Amino acid sequence: MQPFDFFLRGARLSPQRCAVTEPGSGRSLTHGELLAQSCALAAAFQDLTGKRRPVVAILAGNSIEMLMGILATYASAGVLVPLTPTLVEKDIARQLACVRPDLVLCDPAYEGLLVSYQGLRISTVASDQAETVAGLVGRYAAAVPVRSHVDLAETVAIKFTGGSSGAPKAVLQSFRCINTMVASLMMVYGFDRDERFVVAPPMTHGAGTFVLPVLGAGGCLVVMNKPAAGDLHGVLQAQRATSTWVPPTLLYKLLEVQKADRTEFPFLKNLLYGGAPCTVNVIQESIAQFGPVLGATYGLTEAPVIMAGLTGAEGAMPENLGSAGRIGPLACVAVVDAQGRISRKPNELGEIVVSGDLLMSGYLNMPEQTRAVLKDGWFHTGDLGYVDERGFLFIKGRSKDVVITGGFNVYPSDVEEVYAQHEHVAECMVFGVADELWGERVEMAVVPISGAHVQAAELIAFGKQHLGSVRTPKAIHVMDHFPKNELGKVNKRLIVDTLLGKHP
Repeated sequence: MQPFDFFLRGARLSPQRCAVTEPGSGRSLTHGELLAQSCALAAAFQDLTGKRRPVVAILAGNSIEMLMGILATYASAGVLVPLTPTLVEKDIARQLACVRPDLVLCDPAYEGLLVSYQGLRISTVASDQAETVAGLVGRYAAAVPVRSHVDLAETVAIKFTGGSSGAPKAVLQSFRCINTMVASLMMVYGFDRDERFVVAPPMTHGAGTFVLPVLGAGGCLVVMNKPAAGDLHGVLQAQRATSTWVPPTLLYKLLEVQKADRTEFPFLKNLLYGGAPCTVNVIQESIAQFGPVLGATYGLTEAPVIMAGLTGAEGAMPENLGSAGRIGPLACVAVVDAQGRISRKPNELGEIVVSGDLLMSGYLNMPEQTRAVLKDGWFHTGDLGYVDERGFLFIKGRSKDVVITGGFNVYPSDVEEVYAQHEHVAECMVFGVADELWGERVEMAVVPISGAHVQAAELIAFGKQHLGSVRTPKAIHVMDHFPKNELGKVNKRLIVDTLLGKHP
């Protein structure tokens, strides 16, 4: 079985039902229409590249055309390579040189990032410079792709992770890995033919993990491209959405819209967040405002969603507050102690590790880096946490972010959780700084809520009251905002480097 077979199943279940709708343009396609057009595009990919399994890079925003590009790549058993438009041209050039795609599917708005690429380009919209998706679908309407027999260990996707400097770290995801991810998501969230899943963040990244699970159940994708929180809020109501997935930054903004304009969402079951942790305060506020619908997903590019997951109904249970969810049905998740031994004891803190069919095959052309994280069949995530007696996972932060000050371990998440309760704090981020006396000292960056004026001394006093002296930041840096990427993740390294440069 290949990932594309999930979509085939959904199309056979619901050929006349809506598979995708685009509120911005008013366009929609049934499962039967989406299947036919994706297969035509897949045949075009094979014919134009002369390869049965072409390597297809995608540099585009969410659209029906981009969705067809993803499905067409799977239909040809090709290799999908998502690129990130937020990178600069030289970083895109490094990624392209790393994977050497046979074609790039792109939006004209991102042409400037493809200066280094001289190969075949297919545009999502009308273009004088390249073939277009619509043109190829029309030209190859009667064609079908050749389905290649594959070993499930072969690569079907290459996805980049980590920083943008130096050699790009390309994660190899096999057919088995993607099949396991899709099946796991279908099992955990129970998608069916009535599913209406709003895809707001980029489909080439976190939100895209839900494409095949929803289509495979015969459900419908509601596709939006870079929506503001207010627009997403309106579409969730107007489209009778049952589920969506957002990074925490978008959840925060969506929560503010809901607080200003309280709306009922009678069809919403799963307002899922992932990609980064949420504070307990935000989780509680979200449940209070939206109802018992706030769920979570946990996974990494090296072990894609779903290592653990939480439905909206489970997220509303007090005992699950702050949990990343129950360990996924097709993943083996544990923690290791300081000596690297697997611990099976509940509630024991350690580094989170995962094994099973969900794992990547490794990093492309990086054997040493692969061996550093894949040990005896276990992938070492670098995240710290514990598994309770019920099989629910709780994450405390990154192992490399633990601050060892005066011989005591300080977990940034513990400090951030307390400061998130402060009435004038919108966002905060804790980090360690080398210190001759303490070994490391705890410092924190803070973004105040709009209109608030906070003093570092006031926040330090607050910390000493609620955390004690050891865990209270020795210095607090007040910022206007935290820089984030398109996926809503805070650029912690940039913040720390900037602050240390300004405050030596």
